[in-house]
Amino acid sequence: MAAPVYGKQYIRFAETFKVAQGTAVNEFRVVELSTPGAHPPLQVAESNGGAAVGVAQFTLNDNVPATGFATDEVRMLTVATSGLLLVNGDGTLAANDVGTALYVIAGGQATDAGTGGAAAVTVNGTTPIIRDVLDIGGEQFALVSFS
Repeated sequence: MAAPVYGKQYIRFAETFKVAQGTAVNEFRVVELSTPGAHPPLQVAESNGGAAVGVAQFTLNDNVPATGFATDEVRMLTVATSGLLLVNGDGTLAANDVGTALYVIAGGQATDAGTGGAAAVTVNGTTPIIRDVLDIGGEQFALVSFS
């Protein structure tokens, strides 16, 4: 991603989560726990809507085939959990989505609420709200308020 993208985002809190081997996570995608109720380390995967933990801050490839090194087992991802965060859009967002709840499709991309397969996101029982729709470097992003 180009540097100007980061100038729009304000991270209040971030946490580190584990990503399972064979699972890919792209940057600026909403992520959810993939091991709910499990003891730490908690693992995350791209969200399909519903309860989420935050937004991935970089891309982590699926690491397949495995190399046999210890790095295959310890795959850590920084997830912004609070602030004014960028979420990669699927191209369907428009100005009328500003002020509405965040909806995502499979893969954790922000989308218009009317898109097929879209589901609303919640984080700790709150609903993230879209504050702006941006086009940066030919890619669409939603600037979303996570409390």
